[in-house]
Amino acid sequence: MPNQYECINLSYLESIAQGDKDIIEELITIFLDQIPEFTEGLEKSFKDKRWLDVAAIAHKAKSSVISMGMEELGNRDLKNLELVAKELHIKDIRSKDNPETIEEREAEQLEKNLQGYDKERQNWIKANASPETVASIIDKFNTTIKKAEEELKSEIKK
Repeated sequence: MPNQYECINLSYLESIAQGDKDIIEELITIFLDQIPEFTEGLEKSFKDKRWLDVAAIAHKAKSSVISMGMEELGNRDLKNLELVAKELHIKDIRSKDNPETIEEREAEQLEKNLQGYDKERQNWIKANASPETVASIIDKFNTTIKKAEEELKSEIKK
């Protein structure tokens, strides 16, 4: 069956639910219930410059978004948001005159994790680690998720 939606693609849900409409509807409802947690959490964490919270919410939202067929939003945009937010947290720690030992260790661990990505990705992260990039990705997330929410609600009404 061809995908009739702009944002979502329910083929993954249909495959794991083996076509059971009740299970699909339940999974959609769970996702819809998570949307405010994601959108409000990202907005508040961004406003408060809590970069690790931004990263954690992006990470959590990623699998949910992908399960609703929004591959690009999850695998590219939310992953980039997670990595850029971690880099911003590192920058915040490194900019302190006297960071605490625990913060130093945290920054070292985050840097080690980021080094696990290929050089091109690492360079992109460093070049784009700014609040403006975070805001841009969050805006795209909010716009896409709003459209997806409408599409999912129309799917439940069927």
